[in-house]
Amino acid sequence: MGDLVPRKTMVKQGGYAFGGLAGGIALFALHAIAGPAHFLTSLIIGGAVALVGLAIGSSRDDRTAGTIVTAAGIVTAATAIPLIGGLAGALLTISGVGLLIVGGINLWKFVKNYRKRL
Repeated sequence: MGDLVPRKTMVKQGGYAFGGLAGGIALFALHAIAGPAHFLTSLIIGGAVALVGLAIGSSRDDRTAGTIVTAAGIVTAATAIPLIGGLAGALLTISGVGLLIVGGINLWKFVKNYRKRL
């Protein structure tokens, strides 16, 4: 048996797990509704997401999360432009997969450390 992991570390791992999994799913959802075929929808939703990201980023504690959300909104809006829409769509997919992997790894760490506490 190993030492118990501090509660603060477990809370951080759980938060990263939830954020990574939710962010990955959100990016896949944005990719599904965006694209050149949905020009106006992509611009409206991308702009709204970017504005939400700017609001989140106004807090000093949440600046990184706000920057990520703003970037996701800009990339979603960029999928409406035919010349760079494919690249923007690929960025949304790659970012979504990356966030799902990071969230899964942190979820695994959280569960492993939670079992040690039982």
